[in-house]
Amino acid sequence: MEERSPPAAGGKARNLLSSATSLRLSLTPARSQDHTYVVQIPRDQVYRVPPPENAKIVENHRQPDTQKKRKCTCCCWIFSALLLIGIAIGIIVLIVHTMYTPKSPEFSIINVHFKNVTQPSNGQKNKSHPVPQFEIDLKIVNINERMEASFGKGDNGIAALNFKNHEIGQGKYTAISQEPKDSTNSQFNLDAGKLPADFQKSLNDDKKAIPMTLTINAPMEITSWAKTLKKEVTVTCDFDVESVKGKSKIKSEDCKTDF
Repeated sequence: MEERSPPAAGGKARNLLSSATSLRLSLTPARSQDHTYVVQIPRDQVYRVPPPENAKIVENHRQPDTQKKRKCTCCCWIFSALLLIGIAIGIIVLIVHTMYTPKSPEFSIINVHFKNVTQPSNGQKNKSHPVPQFEIDLKIVNINERMEASFGKGDNGIAALNFKNHEIGQGKYTAISQEPKDSTNSQFNLDAGKLPADFQKSLNDDKKAIPMTLTINAPMEITSWAKTLKKEVTVTCDFDVESVKGKSKIKSEDCKTDF
């Protein structure tokens, strides 16, 4: 006869568990319809619809960074353009400031002639004869390359001639106007005042240099399309001259301007 193998132990255990479960379900009392049932579902199986604001946030995160890159590129271009414009304006201002910086014209004494010396120079005027005068030739050079210059505009300039701190001549300065890099000779007369004794003595010695100081106070104007400067200036020239009554000779000179 054929032998049967004994049932496996695992099968018996499953049968016992199934019997016990069936018995527990059959013994469970019936519940009324008014009871509440709580159904627990694993968290990984919960599904819900997010609110609209969260959905927008999610959509923004899902979009590529193209818009951000475009905004950044646009801002960079605007900043670069403004920077280049600022640099260009700065360079133009620097060039204009360098090329159109007002400079004072240069002054120098050419000649000093004491005329009408036949009359007594005691400060008294004689209507029947010319008044003794100092005729002065002044050279003015406008060193500005691109700016015009005017000195004594409106004949408002006043000039004085001094000998050892004594004023020996006074009068008005004649106005002049100059183009850039222009050179002009200006001639004007100063009425002689009371002359010191040592000055009159020096007049008779043509070989002796006489120290004098010429002072001019007048308005100066330096103009161009880019810049205009108006200022009251004083020109002081210290010089030594020989033979004032004849053809004078300037031995030395030093002219300064408080520009």
